[in-house]
Amino acid sequence: MKTKIRSNQISDQELQEFMNKNCKLLSSKQLAELLHVTEGAIRKQRSKARSLFPYAKLGGRIFYPADLIVETLHKNLTQSQAR
Repeated sequence: MKTKIRSNQISDQELQEFMNKNCKLLSSKQLAELLHVTEGAIRKQRSKARSLFPYAKLGGRIFYPADLIVETLHKNLTQSQAR
């Protein structure tokens, strides 16, 4: 079951306050900068249902929980092999 937050239930200021105090949510742009990829690459992965990172859509905006990004990156680490 997905929970939907309607845009009239929470103001932009309340959303920013929540993001800064209670949790760290990254926008697509912030995630792209963090991973050194384009925002379009992040968007394309979402549209093709191939995104490695869990995300939430709130009021038409996409957010990625920072703690789950770190967890996902750690799960997908590979060891380099010497030749």
